[in-house]
Amino acid sequence: MKKLLIAAIAALSLVGMQAMASVSIDLSAADILDNASNLAPLNTVGLWIVDTSGGASLSPSLSLGENIAVGATLTGTTDKILVAADINNTTSTIGSIDLAVVNSPYPAGFASGQKFAIIWLVNQALSVTTAQAGYFGEFYDSNAANDSQDGDAWVLPPDGTTTSFDMTTASESGNILNSAGIASLQIIPEPSSIMLVVMGLLGGMGLIRRRR
Repeated sequence: MKKLLIAAIAALSLVGMQAMASVSIDLSAADILDNASNLAPLNTVGLWIVDTSGGASLSPSLSLGENIAVGATLTGTTDKILVAADINNTTSTIGSIDLAVVNSPYPAGFASGQKFAIIWLVNQALSVTTAQAGYFGEFYDSNAANDSQDGDAWVLPPDGTTTSFDMTTASESGNILNSAGIASLQIIPEPSSIMLVVMGLLGGMGLIRRRR
């Protein structure tokens, strides 16, 4: 089995102000799968999503055409994208991805103590910054007791720290359910696309009736 490895190294300093010490974040996960429980393919994009408002949960939905560029805020939420990368341009190994970012300091809107999650979009090209039709998965560890190795809930660390996080499923001898690694959530079609489908179905039903 392969691992999704997200290694985010944020070297932080204040521009025109007193310098800040570096922050190093390592985030690893195994196994990251597609909607059919296969290892995530090369054309899989990983997103590091941060709740910038301190809300109760990180449970975003993604719509067809949604902006998934770095810095974008997901529709209807205060969840912003801190990092984006794909398997093809990082590890070139199915089920394994590396994300790295260097900021000076955290970009506007991001701060220590904010919760974060992993989202992975299957059959998505990194060069396309809008969500395409297909499936995505999401994982967020809100309880340190559920974290199989590092024991930390997933929040951005403070200045001057080095922190490791992981998501290890049962298939990799971890205590997180294998189902947590499946991209089981579907990209929501745009309203116009839904209407076209409905109209097509209605048209088909009318044709059947005329034939009878």
